[in-house]
Amino acid sequence: MIKQGILLHRLRKGNYAQEAKQLWQSALTACTSVTDVGLIIQAHKLLHSPGAVAVALGADDPHHSRSAPAAIPNGTANAASVRPTANGTAAPQTSQAAKPSPVQSAMHPSSMRDPSDVISLAVTQINSGRVDEAEKLLSSIISETDRRTPNLGAHVARGTARALRRELQGAVEDFTLAVEHAPTFADGWKRRGQARSAMGQHQEALEDLQHAIDLFPDTDAKAECHTERGMVYQKLHDFARAVKDLKQAVKYQPKNLQAWNLLGLCQTSMGDIQDGIRAYQRAIDLQPHHKEAWVNMAQARKEYGHVAEAEAAFTKALSLDDPKNPGVHAIRVLAQMKQGLGDHWAAIRVLTKAIELDRNPERIQCLFLRGACQHALGYHKEAVQDYERAFSIDSSNKEKVSDEARAQQFLAFYQKELALYIRKHLDDPVTAFCLDKDLHPIFKEQWCKKAPPTHEMIVRYVMQPPFPSEPSTAAPADQKQVQQLVDGADAIGAVLVYRHQGFLPNKRQLRMGGLATLEMAQTLRHLVAERQAGRRVMVDTGGASGGGIEARSGQHEFSWRDAMDIPVRWRQLSEPNDQVIWVDLLTKAEFETGFGSHTPMFSGQTKCVRYYMNFERALRLMKEVIAQEGHTFDAKNKPVPLASEDKQAEVQAAKTAADMWRAIGKDSWVVVPIASTSRPGHTMEGTRLTIVKVPTQPDAFEFSIRTPVTPPRWKDFEQEFQELWEGLMQALAAEHKPLIAHAALTYVYYWYNFMPLARGTAVTGYITLLAIFLAADMPITAFIPKNYQVDWEAILARSPEPFIQSVSPWLYPSAARETLQSSPSGQGLTADSSRTEDPLADMITPPLDGTPSGAVAGNSQAAPPTKGEEEEGAAKGGAVRSSNAGNQAGLTDSSSGLEAVPCPKSSRMEAKTSAPSSAAKAAPAPTSFGSSTSGGVAVAAPPKLPNVATLLNTMRKRIEALNGPALPRI
Repeated sequence: MIKQGILLHRLRKGNYAQEAKQLWQSALTACTSVTDVGLIIQAHKLLHSPGAVAVALGADDPHHSRSAPAAIPNGTANAASVRPTANGTAAPQTSQAAKPSPVQSAMHPSSMRDPSDVISLAVTQINSGRVDEAEKLLSSIISETDRRTPNLGAHVARGTARALRRELQGAVEDFTLAVEHAPTFADGWKRRGQARSAMGQHQEALEDLQHAIDLFPDTDAKAECHTERGMVYQKLHDFARAVKDLKQAVKYQPKNLQAWNLLGLCQTSMGDIQDGIRAYQRAIDLQPHHKEAWVNMAQARKEYGHVAEAEAAFTKALSLDDPKNPGVHAIRVLAQMKQGLGDHWAAIRVLTKAIELDRNPERIQCLFLRGACQHALGYHKEAVQDYERAFSIDSSNKEKVSDEARAQQFLAFYQKELALYIRKHLDDPVTAFCLDKDLHPIFKEQWCKKAPPTHEMIVRYVMQPPFPSEPSTAAPADQKQVQQLVDGADAIGAVLVYRHQGFLPNKRQLRMGGLATLEMAQTLRHLVAERQAGRRVMVDTGGASGGGIEARSGQHEFSWRDAMDIPVRWRQLSEPNDQVIWVDLLTKAEFETGFGSHTPMFSGQTKCVRYYMNFERALRLMKEVIAQEGHTFDAKNKPVPLASEDKQAEVQAAKTAADMWRAIGKDSWVVVPIASTSRPGHTMEGTRLTIVKVPTQPDAFEFSIRTPVTPPRWKDFEQEFQELWEGLMQALAAEHKPLIAHAALTYVYYWYNFMPLARGTAVTGYITLLAIFLAADMPITAFIPKNYQVDWEAILARSPEPFIQSVSPWLYPSAARETLQSSPSGQGLTADSSRTEDPLADMITPPLDGTPSGAVAGNSQAAPPTKGEEEEGAAKGGAVRSSNAGNQAGLTDSSSGLEAVPCPKSSRMEAKTSAPSSAAKAAPAPTSFGSSTSGGVAVAAPPKLPNVATLLNTMRKRIEALNGPALPRI
């Protein structure tokens, strides 16, 4: 306003003196406590001293160079820059357009004495949001002056106006002319870099911004350029360089809110979650109402597993929204966290609010997620409706369909079919049907790949029947008995969760794990009793996953695969949104190609939150295999020779994925050889350690485990499991507890390395371990140590013994312990060369703010270990254990529903391993658990628990048991 008044005096048009006074009076009125005192004094003098006006007219304006106005007055970003958002996209900043005064409307460049006056007026218009008028003024000046010499100030100002109007090519042309005629004009380089970034010309933008950094003398201007360059690198997914620039920006400008927020975004994108949280906190400290920083903080806390803090941050972010138009993305991520915690009902309530909004750019994703939550809870009709709504939205609607949303539309189709399938079989006996056999292989293949339906699938797949119109008349299970089972399951499930960043304590999954453990343990008890009585146990082939896709009738003797069907069925049911499928029951072509799991530890420039902890050990193991084999394999399965001394030295010196890739010279993989237990000297294929260069990201590599499951590999493992199963059953029948413990860990070691499921191998393996120990009357009550992953201990070991040596010290109940020298295998336990740290160095602590992860409300909630218990456990070299061991007892000896037939005693009944002690031989077969111990303290056993397979014999009853009594019945 001060400058406009002075400009009016220069022009001397109309009642300029009075209009100037009005502007200066308005300037004084607009002053606040933070206004520059010099401006206040200047406005006061101009109003009351005619001499001050003359001085102002004759003085040089320090903010305005007539030869080349380098920046819009005041030097603020909103006046002269393309403002990128935190996600890297560029957007113009707008301000409320001021109503032009009569004098301003009458101005025309021809009436002004100097082009600089026109440029000054145009700058004022840009700052007030009247960009179109400013561009017209500047174009008129440029058309007049460029015939002689280009007016650099006019070009810079017009370039800024064009950038704000998203005429980016025109803006680049104006800024280019400026820097070509004035190569030391730093602001021109910066502005052209901003415009090029918005156009996607990333490399050119980086070069321009480097020029500006080199030319700017002051640190504030340099900080702006480093922030801009950090944004460019973030868009390129070059997070490492982005972090370097952004750290420099906040070093120059500790109060740079934008840089702190973007720094947090890049650090969390690299997997450095804690660093990102600290950066977000700095942004929030600077601006407590910065919604974007709160949303980013909430997501980071969720990824790390800080549930309470994440929810508080989500709540704060949503409180900053207009209640009528809340941030949909924050709502969706909050719902995802609720689902990840097993609180599907809460997720449904959250999502319903978002779905009901008039404008929701993530409507498809919200509908799909709500459908998945309702599907898991057994509310299939509502789930089908949400799935159908999700895949019925198309790009012709107002809400554009993103790539993510389109992928979820495909998944919604598959999930709808699965929901209808489960509804059809809701009240059938769970052993009478098999999802893996009933669903067409090509349907399962496309579902696992999350791919659109193919022509072949459309032709061959038979759609599920529509939702039944008649309500079910099925009677519910006895609620008192169900509650007994649920209490016992919750106690068992409390020890299932991984206590490492990225893993949420999912109470539904933990309850599922407890129920599956109970059913499997009860089944094992029944099998042992029948074996001791000389009878074989037969099962219907049609409801089992074994025997091949065409095996639909008859019976077969209960095998290892029938045992594994128990936890697999429960895992399929607890979260039907996950593709828990037996790989050998996919299409023949996919099975022969080698469909399998793929788990990155490092991807691009990102440390995978859950699994990066295993990176160094996996890299050491890869070096060992290369040293032993002398080669890797490339993408075409051809050997890559690495036996030379130079190559071996380069491989052994590698410390990062990038180092290893450069040492090898191409994408490649190695097979981790594992030793067979049943066939001495035979080597089996473990996982594949794979390293590839990521072509779409600079300096980016992926280091992962991939486990392709092919028919020859399947046959090899199946033969191993037949022997392992027989050895396990013999150990259980002999009641030799150390032998049982060793057989159990050996069994799950091969299960983890087999990876026969598309998903769910890890949890089903640990459920199996719990069930075997529970069946042997020695329940596992130890929490899994912090920063310890049982399945990875097996995957990164080349034989069962290092795995057993790692797991047994903290996991074994006292009854299972024995000296390492008397290992049941007859071999000393060898050290695992890939593990250098002590697995018990960091004993388990009470998880997540003192609450046992996965514990659910109820009388049998597992108590977290106290500090004293931790110290005592560490002193004894054992793990901290749950104080409710007795609640895991009480297995019934009632019939499991499996059919037993007499059989002659055969050599299969004779132990092939070390014989049990005479005391063990004399012990009667247990029919229920007696007392148990926890940390050396006896715990009385509760009453016998009902039989899971009998009480929860249908899908409806199982889902309602998982839901608990608080939710409506299906």
